[in-house]
Amino acid sequence: MKLKLATSLAAAITSLVLIAPAQAYQCKHLPRTASGGAFLKATAQTKAVAGWSSNVKSSLGLSWSVWNIAEAKSVSCSRTGSKWTCQAKAKPCNYVVP
Repeated sequence: MKLKLATSLAAAITSLVLIAPAQAYQCKHLPRTASGGAFLKATAQTKAVAGWSSNVKSSLGLSWSVWNIAEAKSVSCSRTGSKWTCQAKAKPCNYVVP
């Protein structure tokens, strides 16, 4: 009974994978960067990522400016006195409908 159930489950998962559309992303080869500064590190990070999105949106368009699907993302921060400065760096990607 367990083997039959496992076989049925495997077949169902395989069929879902075969009929589900593949997600494809097209990414730029060169990363884009942006900086943000604030007294709180978290705020500086947020500003840097927002700046990255804004810069990419103005140069490549809205569909390229989504941080969550960007490739090779990094945010590095440094502190000078009481102010944090962060730099967001990533390769913009765009979802391509197959």
